[in-house]
Amino acid sequence: MNIDSEILSLLPYFLPMILVATICGIIIGIDRELKQKVAGVRTFILISVGCATFTAISVLMAEDSTIDPTRIIGQIITGIGFLGAGVIVKNDDKIVGVTTAAFIWCISAIGVLAGLGSIWTPIILTIGLLIISIIFEKFETYIKKIKLLNKND
Repeated sequence: MNIDSEILSLLPYFLPMILVATICGIIIGIDRELKQKVAGVRTFILISVGCATFTAISVLMAEDSTIDPTRIIGQIITGIGFLGAGVIVKNDDKIVGVTTAAFIWCISAIGVLAGLGSIWTPIILTIGLLIISIIFEKFETYIKKIKLLNKND
């Protein structure tokens, strides 16, 4: 198989998957970038597209053999766990990066869904994740204000 026929045969499968994974990575990445977190747009795009690609490869390999495609998904989860752990650090007396690690974990799952061929589910989950993040960030700020007021009384 030459390069032209290979690209043409895989393009209908990979193009939508890469676009969906990229869109989802952009949405979460912009949110994290605007909040000046350690992982931004490029990181979230790369994680999402990488997970989608590994998943798609495992599904394509499984079509012609007895390979279990879920084995690669399991390895993605393990690898992402290590990646997420790398962004968690102790800063003075606080542990920071846990939320970023959780976002990395979530965007990897969304990337896996994109790699399995889903289009709307990853996008809806990404928007839901963003909404939850915004709502609970405001809720946490409110709780911190209450704690501060109670501490001063």
